[in-house]
Amino acid sequence: MKRILIIEDDVNLGTPLAGALEMLEYKVLYLTNDKQAMEKFDEFKPDIVILDVMLNGLLDGFEIAKLIRLENNTPILFTTSRDGNEDFKTGFSIVNSDYVRKPYKLIEITLRINNLLSLSEKTHEPIHIGHFSFYPEEQSLKYEYEKIHLNNYETEVLALLCNNKNNFVSRDKMIEAVWNEKDAKLKESSLNNILTKLRKKLSVDPKISIESKIGLGVRIILE
Repeated sequence: MKRILIIEDDVNLGTPLAGALEMLEYKVLYLTNDKQAMEKFDEFKPDIVILDVMLNGLLDGFEIAKLIRLENNTPILFTTSRDGNEDFKTGFSIVNSDYVRKPYKLIEITLRINNLLSLSEKTHEPIHIGHFSFYPEEQSLKYEYEKIHLNNYETEVLALLCNNKNNFVSRDKMIEAVWNEKDAKLKESSLNNILTKLRKKLSVDPKISIESKIGLGVRIILE
C-alpha cells in the first residue's frame, strides 16, 4: 500500500481529500500545518507528498519541500490557489515534483499522483558513469561493493552533468536549477565546493573527469 503525506491547512480541502485517497486504498497521513512536518515525514516515510504552497505557519510549502530534498527524492505534488509564474518556476525547480491549481478535482489529483509514482519507479534504474552506478533517487554512488552517500546538492549537480554528458552546462544554469538562485555569484562558492567533492568521490576511476572552463561552464567527461 502506497503512503501519502498531505500537508494542507484548509481542512475543507484536506479532510475530504484524505478520505477519498484512503477509499482508493492509499495509506494517508494528514497534517494541517508545518509543525513537526519533517519529524512526521521521517516517521511515516511517504511514497509521495501532497503539499500546499501557502501554509499559515513558519514555513511555506516550498521551504518544506527544500527540507525534504535535503534528505531524499520523494515525489512532491504542490497545490496552490495562487496564479503566479514565479510559483511555477519555484515549484518546477524542485526535482521530481508536479503542480496543481485549486480548486482541483479528485481525478486530476489521482492522475498526477499515479504519474509521479510511475516516474519515480522508473528512475530506479542506475545511471552508469564509468565504473560507477549512480542512483539519484537514493542519493548514492556505487563502486564495486562500496556505496557512497551523496547529499542533495551533490545529487542534483551530478544528475545535471550526467544528463548533459560530455557537453558544457553554464554555471548560471546550474546554479539556477540546483539552488533556484538567479544571481550566480551568490552560489558560486557553493557550486565550486560541490564540484570539488564530486571530483574526489569519482577520482578512483581515471576515465571520469569533471572539467570547468571560464565562459563555457562545467561538464563531465567519460573516456
